[in-house]
Amino acid sequence: MVVRLNFPLLALISIMLLTGGCSTTKTYKDELTHNLEVNSKSDSVETTLDIYSVGSQCESEYQGTVALDGSSIELGIATEKSSYLVVGFASSSFWSSSSGFISYDFTLFPRKAFHYEVDVFYIDNIYNVNVYEVSQLTGKKREMEATELRNCQS
Repeated sequence: MVVRLNFPLLALISIMLLTGGCSTTKTYKDELTHNLEVNSKSDSVETTLDIYSVGSQCESEYQGTVALDGSSIELGIATEKSSYLVVGFASSSFWSSSSGFISYDFTLFPRKAFHYEVDVFYIDNIYNVNVYEVSQLTGKKREMEATELRNCQS
């Protein structure tokens, strides 16, 4: 017997589960000292930030999700340890039965004497994510390059 998978249908069901009431997501427990500021702005999509811890063998463990509602929020993530962050942009239209999902992921190794800023924008079907490291001593701000989890070195 040959089993055929309908990948567009599977993708749609996955998005519906992620954005619906049957979601397997959990809210991120913001228990650490705030060192990450996320500024978001979007015009028609649901935007989220998934946070994963990264272990010594480059394995990731899901910590939770934060809904980005178009404002500025502050969070605490572990310092001196890698975190894997995924910004998700989910759109759906009931009337045209269309949906889509785009994500931007990067790893971050927060250092103790720094604060991190992430600017997340989705305007007119164009998304942009910028990550900055800001020195708490000098206030100097530098843009960071995205590092993918698959490039992790244990």
